[in-house]
Amino acid sequence: MYLPPAFDKFIALEAGALVMQAYAQYEQGNAWSLQGNYDELGLLFARPEWKPAPEAFGFVARNRTSGLVFTVYRGTESPQDWIADFTFPQVPHPLGNVEQGFSDVYDQTADSVAAAIQRAGGKPNVIATGHSLGAALAVLAAAGIVASGAAAQTALYSFAGPRVGDLAFAAGFNSRVAAAWRVANTEDIVTTVPLATPAPSAGMLPHNPLTFLNNLGQTLDYEHVGNSVAFTTHTGSIAGNHDMHVYIAALSPIE
Repeated sequence: MYLPPAFDKFIALEAGALVMQAYAQYEQGNAWSLQGNYDELGLLFARPEWKPAPEAFGFVARNRTSGLVFTVYRGTESPQDWIADFTFPQVPHPLGNVEQGFSDVYDQTADSVAAAIQRAGGKPNVIATGHSLGAALAVLAAAGIVASGAAAQTALYSFAGPRVGDLAFAAGFNSRVAAAWRVANTEDIVTTVPLATPAPSAGMLPHNPLTFLNNLGQTLDYEHVGNSVAFTTHTGSIAGNHDMHVYIAALSPIE
């Protein structure tokens, strides 16, 4: 695994450990409490479509030593989360267009993120992080935090992230969030969706398939944001290749 000089492995590992705590938050419910040298600044809840009650999606926490503020999202857990993952039509965003399912969930957490960062006092340095669906939410959070001017600096450290928006969104994001890192397993299928250019349904191809695909790509298109930090680990299963533990292990190999 090649780590670019500007990529901070220790921040990435800290972010990954916090993502694991976000998964525990969902699993443990009211029994959960944030562990470690952190001040909890706010909890993040959202109700995906068809879900009768809000779910815990993560939290905002400040490292008491470094002062870094982490906005943390967990990945897909409930059946309703899967619906959000696969709601591919795009909706408007100030930077372009983004996946509707991701936007619907993030929008429900945006006010909580803003309030939590305000509780930190001043203008802190913020790290947005998440895994899978949470990686997509972290992208939207980073864009929102930068737009608000609430942070001195905002960086993205995401894991197993899907594409979030169209080319205009990606360009706008990249021009505003200079430190944007996507840790990606080359064998993880989740990092390949939504497709950069969607494929047509059977029977829809005209006489010139390339023209059709080009026109379709112009109406619904996706592009990754930031810089990829890639590794290759094949566990023998789709779920295994996507597992957060695999990502943490790739960042902390045995010496």
